[in-house]
Amino acid sequence: MKLDLIFTGVGGQGIVVLSDIVCEAAILDGFDVAKAEIHGMAQRGGSIIAHTKISENIQTPLIETGKADIIIGFEILETTRTIHMLKPNGTVIVNTKYIPPNNQQKNLQQKTPQQLLDIIKTKTPTVHEINGTAIATQLGNNLIINTTLLGALSALPKMPIKQESFKQAMANKLKEKYLKINLQSFELGRQNVLKPKTI
Repeated sequence: MKLDLIFTGVGGQGIVVLSDIVCEAAILDGFDVAKAEIHGMAQRGGSIIAHTKISENIQTPLIETGKADIIIGFEILETTRTIHMLKPNGTVIVNTKYIPPNNQQKNLQQKTPQQLLDIIKTKTPTVHEINGTAIATQLGNNLIINTTLLGALSALPKMPIKQESFKQAMANKLKEKYLKINLQSFELGRQNVLKPKTI
């Protein structure tokens, strides 16, 4: 079994925390893991990409261009910028939030959020659009979007890590007072993939 994941977004969204939780859950299920992080500007709002490999024998933590099985995007523009990392017919989970950057790439400068989603969908038909902002508003906490995306990831058919291992990893990594709301967020993320028409 081999699963290569890319987490992408901007600073302050909980990308590193989410990749840590996924790695811990994989270890709980007996897999080897490796991860690497690539940071843009060293401040809140700078681009961040985290590479995570789950397998039984890992040689390097970095994922080659066009080899990622899954991209987990915390917002649309950064997901579009990273889409070249996805293998043909890979899977994308994307929070539909759009964050305009200070310095936009010219080819993406005039794109609307829908146009950016269309670019993502030209790479793969398997795109799970998650309105993480709406779920965060529903639960009354804007810092839980990462566990919403984790829930969506846990519900994918190709995901070998058990749901309970994700929940245990969350309990290990998160402060106890925030665990309940993050578990609720996790479940709503799962339902977005399992029953997308009802969310």
